[in-house]
Amino acid sequence: MSQPGGQTKSKDVKLVTKQVITPDTLKEDKRKVKLLYIIKALGGASEKALVIALYEMKEKGLDLGYQFNNIGGNIFSPMIKEDITSLLYLGYIENDPVSKKLKVTNNGLEFLDTQQIEDDFKNNLNQIMNDIKLKVQALDEENKLRNRRSRRY
Repeated sequence: MSQPGGQTKSKDVKLVTKQVITPDTLKEDKRKVKLLYIIKALGGASEKALVIALYEMKEKGLDLGYQFNNIGGNIFSPMIKEDITSLLYLGYIENDPVSKKLKVTNNGLEFLDTQQIEDDFKNNLNQIMNDIKLKVQALDEENKLRNRRSRRY
């Protein structure tokens, strides 16, 4: 396509290689197993609410090793996005099309039953879960209302 001034525009295909993940690989990655456990404990959460929850957990002393970026008041983490993608790929979590929440599937529950998660981690999570759960529910409700409003127009 010719643009004004004689410039041409082209589209480049960018290939990104990712390591294939299998259930056996996941067993070795304790961080992803803990993330799956947290999603189960929350009873499902949107991706944005999950990132905020993990950030809050880190602030309260429960650090899973995720790095967070804060731009314009929005907190995000490419590492969490990658781990969520891996869990979605394996079918251990699903994105509910109605509520837009990530939820643990039956396969994910079966996988969690076979995994050993430290009691120390579970105890720390239970101590801070009430505050985190309330914040996650508030964020998900806010997103639900925002999506409902945007569909009207």
